[in-house]
Amino acid sequence: MSLSSFPFVDNVIKIGKGLLLTTALAASASTFCTFALAQSAQAVPVREDEPTKNLDFLPKRPVSMWKDDETATRGIVVAVHGLVMHGRVYDTMARELASQGMLVFAPDLRGYGRWTAAGSDEKSKTEAKVAYERSFEDLKELVTVLRSQYPDLPIYMVGESMGAGMSIRIAAALPDKVDGLVLSSPAIKRRFYLEPEMVKDLAHLVANPMGEVNLVPYIKKFASEDPVIADEALQDPFVRKHLNCLDLLNTASYIKGNINHASQVPADMPVLIIQGDKDRMLRCEAVKSLMSRLKSRDTTMCWLKGKGHVLIETSHIEPSTMTTIKSWLNDHVAPSAQSRNLLSSN
Repeated sequence: MSLSSFPFVDNVIKIGKGLLLTTALAASASTFCTFALAQSAQAVPVREDEPTKNLDFLPKRPVSMWKDDETATRGIVVAVHGLVMHGRVYDTMARELASQGMLVFAPDLRGYGRWTAAGSDEKSKTEAKVAYERSFEDLKELVTVLRSQYPDLPIYMVGESMGAGMSIRIAAALPDKVDGLVLSSPAIKRRFYLEPEMVKDLAHLVANPMGEVNLVPYIKKFASEDPVIADEALQDPFVRKHLNCLDLLNTASYIKGNINHASQVPADMPVLIIQGDKDRMLRCEAVKSLMSRLKSRDTTMCWLKGKGHVLIETSHIEPSTMTTIKSWLNDHVAPSAQSRNLLSSN
């Protein structure tokens, strides 16, 4: 069943190379989605924050894993977090996907999450630094070992913001190992603001180029249209609240380069893009540029009216957004898994 065939999802439409963006969610979506979530609540997915202890094939780096032993595993999701976040912010989404038979892995990118708790020796300090290229290599290694260990299961990259940009790069680099992309608020173009905090921070950085910027005011103002979601991030001790000037410059440079990898995503790789029209962190209209670069013949665009930047890295994920992701995966996992099983049996 195609995702767009659900009668209540009139803001989701499958397109080829078109740039169609749809309108608001139907009011009945919340009712249906709440029921769907309640149905799956009977499952008992668990999170393992140190899966490398039992799964010795995993790279020895901070990663969390969600699984439901009562449900047959149908596919794998590698969830990549955004700027200042960490892998476990996907807990709510990951538990839902695990209850549907997905084995979910969410690493912490270097410099974020559990990396910041590294020791005081020089090696630990180096590994704790924000490093996008090394994080990219870490992700490539993780996806490669998962493909080797689970050759019959499709692998989907799911990312938000910077994590979505990183996912695009992984799909382009490993087209034979990734089966699909879910991109939420993809980091393609930054917004430019001249806020009072920015003027003050800019003056501080001119005087002290390696000084750290307090990100709390920006998280509070730009992370979400919902203050509850922003406050959740601010209360999370593993969400990074400070970055130095070099980290911020490297982040901006990395975001700028994400679009260049979109054209390398294979035409037969399905893509789901989720974007809120009230995103204050990134330029929401940049998804048009992204879609014009993608060659995918199976692109689904979900435009969320009135929603901001953080959509899935939160325990307050909208039920309709969660159902959109689960429905899209259900629509793609089965044929991908059957195809891979057929190939492996020949």
